[in-house]
Amino acid sequence: MNVSILLEHINKLTPFNHAFEDDSVGLLIGDESNQVENLTVGHELEESLLEYCKNNNIDTVVTYHPPPHKRIIDENEVETYLPDPITESFVDSSINVISIHTAQDVCEEGNAETLAELFEMSDVSIFANSVDNFGAGRKGTINKISPADFKKDVEKKLNTKIIRTNECFNEIKEIQNIAVLPGSGTQFIDEIIDSVDVFITGDISHRYLLKADEAKLGLIQVGHISTEIPGMKKFVEKLEKELDLKLNYIYRKYYE
Repeated sequence: MNVSILLEHINKLTPFNHAFEDDSVGLLIGDESNQVENLTVGHELEESLLEYCKNNNIDTVVTYHPPPHKRIIDENEVETYLPDPITESFVDSSINVISIHTAQDVCEEGNAETLAELFEMSDVSIFANSVDNFGAGRKGTINKISPADFKKDVEKKLNTKIIRTNECFNEIKEIQNIAVLPGSGTQFIDEIIDSVDVFITGDISHRYLLKADEAKLGLIQVGHISTEIPGMKKFVEKLEKELDLKLNYIYRKYYE
């Protein structure tokens, strides 16, 4: 098959038009007319993935994160984006790169829905909407649990020891209402700040830790990709079934 056919299959699983408007999804390196002979899935473009592609004659990669670019503002305040060295390496190696990013977050059985299932949430609702009724966040209820036990539950379900909490989290007596958002989601904190006990996401800045303390909202920060890996594993399974093909999923396990 060629890249355009592969894009149709992926778009069926993670519709690109449901991604956030300012997001980079779809074919970002390569050409739709290129042939796909050997395919793999990676979480992001990095050196170990490039080495794997070269060693295994991989010509096409489906990634979660888009290829990284560097933001440049010149003396006239004109903004441009230049490819990072790792992005240039994939271009120079003629490897097609398709990113699913927030299309995968918001889709049916995507990253957000998978987190809701993992934490056995009920009365689930969507927040952090991209378009229509699609959103990157989920909030709902769980069986009542203490903060200490919930923290252990997060470690187990997300296979991580990288956990940081705010001061308020340790003052909560029982947790029942939670919100989850894969990746970095504190920009959406105002949407759930008065309706849940705890918000789980990645990359929480000090400013948001303090804001949550003031609102009596518990925060749990986990490793960024720890919130994305469960949904991505499900995506790989769906793509394997769609293509009738066995695929490898490559990511840096150190960052779970």
